Amino acid sequence: MKLTITDSAQSKINQVADEDTRLLLSFDDGVGPFSKWGICSLETAFDVIAVDKDALTPDYEKSLSTNHGEWAYKGYSKNYLDDDMKLDVVNNNLVLSGESGILDSAVTLKRVSA
Repeated sequence: MKLTITDSAQSKINQVADEDTRLLLSFDDGVGPFSKWGICSLETAFDVIAVDKDALTPDYEKSLSTNHGEWAYKGYSKNYLDDDMKLDVVNNNLVLSGESGILDSAVTLKRVSA
């Protein structure tokens, strides 16, 4: 799986991420300390989360290649992702898309200290 991050999306990410963080592509399903929705939610939502480099993130056991380094994600969330994806900015929102179309039209960007 790979994720291409556009320059405009990277500019937004740089507002919360720096050299002391690592990035997670988080399926917001109620699992783990960074998730707000529950599995009963009717929407598919993703977050881009900047965490401290040494933060414990056992739920994020898989790695995703991006043009700006490796990101971690929850392995089972692969069912909701495509093999070739893009993160871009549309109407000031982060949009995650792939071969199947738009996966999330309003990806949330967070910085979390764990």
